[in-house]
Amino acid sequence: MTNAIKKHRSRLLASAAVVAAVTALALTLGAVVGCAPTTAAPLSEEEIAAADPMSQQILTWTADSECEICHKVEDASLQNADCPQASGHADLECVQCHTEESTLKTAHDGVAYNDVPADEATVVTVDPATCQDPACHGTLEEMAVKTADLDTFKDEKGKVQNPHEYESNEQHDAHQPVCTDCHKIHSEELQKDAMMWCAQCHHKGVFQCGTCHELRERAV
Repeated sequence: MTNAIKKHRSRLLASAAVVAAVTALALTLGAVVGCAPTTAAPLSEEEIAAADPMSQQILTWTADSECEICHKVEDASLQNADCPQASGHADLECVQCHTEESTLKTAHDGVAYNDVPADEATVVTVDPATCQDPACHGTLEEMAVKTADLDTFKDEKGKVQNPHEYESNEQHDAHQPVCTDCHKIHSEELQKDAMMWCAQCHHKGVFQCGTCHELRERAV
């Protein structure tokens, strides 16, 4: 047998040994950790109920209910410094702002503990009069005085708008905003939320009237 054949045979044997070692290691690991995870089939209502008997329990809402059991996102926002509207109200109970108890009872009628809560705590349960109580924020007129020098609320052309004071005109007088139109308390995006409300009419992104169509005097 020539040296070349011997060397070639040695390389083949070495390669076979490596393959065998890797295969054995793979089999060993497979026995230890099992197969790769697969997507589990969703549990049936019966399986969920068996695992957690409270999951199908129907909620009876009262003013003393622990809202945070279901509304975890809203509860977390009360401790979130990046959400100043919510964290500024962290010392209040939910029902001190969400005062419309009859609406809350209707909204929770037939709701079970396992149901996914609404995306947002409904603002229709917040009475603007609660926000404007003298013990809280005061009237819009009083708030307008407090924000008279605020220059962060501006349109795309840089025009500054006092968010609590509006020029009297036909559209503004017919559609006066309420607190919850702009203040989504559990949202971090006050500026964005407020602009979205304004954009219902100011859809060009500017506050100045006459920016959509050139204003011309009508012929007499």
